[in-house]
Amino acid sequence: MIIKILGATLILMSSSLIGFYYSKSYIRRSEDLRTFKKALILLRGEINYSLSPMPEALEDISKRFDHEISDFFRSIAEELKLNLGKSLTEVWKKKAEEILKRTYLNPIDIKNIMIFSENIGYLDKEMQTNNINLLLEQINEEIKTSIENDNKYNKLYRSLGVLGGILVIVLFI
Repeated sequence: MIIKILGATLILMSSSLIGFYYSKSYIRRSEDLRTFKKALILLRGEINYSLSPMPEALEDISKRFDHEISDFFRSIAEELKLNLGKSLTEVWKKKAEEILKRTYLNPIDIKNIMIFSENIGYLDKEMQTNNINLLLEQINEEIKTSIENDNKYNKLYRSLGVLGGILVIVLFI
């Protein structure tokens, strides 16, 4: 009898943790989007005021965060400094596929970031600033959507986790 109670407790705890894990994904996506937004604002500042070359600007931005997003910017800067003949767009897309998939950004976010890379690094300062502003607007909309989804699905995932665990326990008994 004690083994059954212990097993039921483990099933309920594990299913509840899975539900809580999925409920937090919307919050983490919002945090990742906000961090990327801050990085873009810093990049816009570097382009407008510092006039530093892109690898140095990206490296400076990466030093200001302790997040996977900073790994993204740092790896782009490092690869551009190696001067392997790759364009910023090629390196940006490659690193977006490699690094940003480890974050909670969804494929649409990553696709928008990759599209953004096609128009940065070779245009004049005003055009680059406009492109950054356009991506910032998209990110703001995605943050709003993520917050709405968080409000909508957060409680659902937590409830499904707990109720799914109870269902499994009832089926085993």
